[in-house]
Amino acid sequence: MPSPRHLGTVSVRLPGERSRLRQIILYVARKCREAEYFGAIKLNKIIWKADFDSFAACGLPVTGREYRRHKLGPVPREMKRVHTDMLSEGAIRVERRKVGDYTEFRTIAQDEPDMSWFTPEDMSFIDASISHYWEMTGTESSDESHGVAWKTRSNGDPMPYELSWLSDRPLGPAQTRRLKDMIARRRTAAQ
Repeated sequence: MPSPRHLGTVSVRLPGERSRLRQIILYVARKCREAEYFGAIKLNKIIWKADFDSFAACGLPVTGREYRRHKLGPVPREMKRVHTDMLSEGAIRVERRKVGDYTEFRTIAQDEPDMSWFTPEDMSFIDASISHYWEMTGTESSDESHGVAWKTRSNGDPMPYELSWLSDRPLGPAQTRRLKDMIARRRTAAQ
């Protein structure tokens, strides 16, 4: 029987399959070309957030690709291979830039993205994710992705889309009361 760590939806078959990731890379790279910070870490976090926010809200991710826990945050399992293929095909190039004390590897789109597989709702999640991370550095975006969902995994573990239902926000007063009442009821029932 599989470990509970590996239960859940790790990928979703969507029209375009792996090409969806390619097109998102091109789209995000084009949209972020003027961003002050836009390296490989931030590219991964933008795509992850769009996928997981979409799944949380609609039950379907944007790319449907499988994610793995990485020390710098969630990463599409195929990202390295897809990115390398796109480089060798000339669809993208990588510009090495010094940003403060760090070296940034900025993905530059050479091709236009084909967004025909994506719904207007998909696009709204992608654009919201770009906006969310716009002013963050790679380190800041990585740190922000290390929430409760990421903490439930070990490096290399799959990150099922259902993890998107976990929240890093503190409980409000009403939620705290309900939780305390539930605990009290269970204690009473167990006695």
